[in-house]
Amino acid sequence: MTRFAAKLTFERHFLPVFLAAAWLAVGLGFYPSVTHRWQGEADYPAPLVLQLHVFAATGWLVLLTIQVVLARRRRLSLHRTLGAAALLLIPAIAITAIGAEVASQRFYSPRYPENLRFFIAALFQVLVFFVAASLALVMRRHAATHKRLIVVATSMLLVAAYNRWWGEALYIALGDGFMGMLIHNFAGPDLLILAAAGFDWVTLRRVHPVYRIAMPLLIVGELVVSAIYHSANWPAIARILVGL
Repeated sequence: MTRFAAKLTFERHFLPVFLAAAWLAVGLGFYPSVTHRWQGEADYPAPLVLQLHVFAATGWLVLLTIQVVLARRRRLSLHRTLGAAALLLIPAIAITAIGAEVASQRFYSPRYPENLRFFIAALFQVLVFFVAASLALVMRRHAATHKRLIVVATSMLLVAAYNRWWGEALYIALGDGFMGMLIHNFAGPDLLILAAAGFDWVTLRRVHPVYRIAMPLLIVGELVVSAIYHSANWPAIARILVGL
């Protein structure tokens, strides 16, 4: 781990670019739907759980941005103090994400039954975020590992943002088959994590163990997600899970 801890290029060069990509995805992905809600043109009124999720997820990106700035300026004491907020944000994001997806499914699925299939992708996204973010807190004293776990967690938090940004175009181009589903749902986050691993390789000639473990697990997990998504029995199970 010392080879990674001795280098500051990840913090000084990659993380700002990563944050820019995250904010860009959020801006371009959610601008249309937010605009429609402001104009009173939303498909359905935003339930409280959705509003809470928006605040919690935005709070995570704001906190991450502040933390990167503090770390670059060597304000480590304040960095650690503010990091305690993640203890509340992580479960809040996970719980409200599931609640918001359930609310969405209850609205859309009676009109579009195939929409139920997407519920497994949302559950997977929340699971990966929760596990990676929680491990990042546990490993907060190991800076290199901590930062890369944060990258994995935040990348998976952006599934919806990238899906809304370019997911429809990928869906039209590639369809919703086994691989098409994986690409239009997870291409954005997967590319971010791959870029982070590539940055390690270019700057350090070595990929951090976080990525060497996370990337194969994500690939396997996403393959399982697509298999469940396309299973004939899954919509009935999802219907029970969302209370329809």
